[in-house]
Amino acid sequence: MQPTPVHAEAPQVKLIAHFSTYYGESSDGRKSNVALAASRVNGVVLYPEEEFSFNDVVGKRTEANGFRSAYIIVDGEYKEGIGGGVCQVSSTLYNCALLAGLDITLVRAHSLPVSYVAPSFDAMVSTASDLRFVNTLSSAITIKMTADGKYLRAEIYGVDSQTVRRRSETIDTIPYPTEYREDSTLPFGEEKIDSYGRNGLRSEGWLDYFENGKLVKSVLIRRDCYAPQKQIVLRGVNPSPASPPSC
Repeated sequence: MQPTPVHAEAPQVKLIAHFSTYYGESSDGRKSNVALAASRVNGVVLYPEEEFSFNDVVGKRTEANGFRSAYIIVDGEYKEGIGGGVCQVSSTLYNCALLAGLDITLVRAHSLPVSYVAPSFDAMVSTASDLRFVNTLSSAITIKMTADGKYLRAEIYGVDSQTVRRRSETIDTIPYPTEYREDSTLPFGEEKIDSYGRNGLRSEGWLDYFENGKLVKSVLIRRDCYAPQKQIVLRGVNPSPASPPSC
């Protein structure tokens, strides 16, 4: 009698990484862009050795492609532009990909720090910059992304699992400059802050790998420099009105 062959159970697909960011105080246009970009990433399947391109999946950030106007970072300043908020989607997905142990092949930092992720863990996307990563795991993965109006969540499902933790370290602070501008609507000598400054910084991004609760290695993945935001102070130049004559 031939022995009955024993078949190994197929590995079970499970949640191997997740990452969330908050966007609940964004403008309606920005919220719409976040939801649209997340919906296009949601459900993507990436097989072993395949590369994911954020720009290819999400498409051009144009009105014709469904995107709306919101604030974006341009040359170190916040300005209105089509597709504002999409970089929060790419950054959220980037962090999830790191936690899943995927190989990041292309990522670029913003020129300014952003509020939704720690320094050296953002992923700026534009017509000239993409987020790309390769599935270096043993089986296919599925990417899920949801946006409920407050929280943006990325999830990656697969069969491989490891414990990876992110670590952002600020190496140096870059003080913000102050610019004074004359304002004829303010009394002479009075000052008023028109826009608050924000310090820039130099930072490092690290990944810490754990096995059975013990740290086995730490990997420096990037170094970044974020520019400071200028503080603008209005200085009054309007002469004080003459005192009325005394009786």
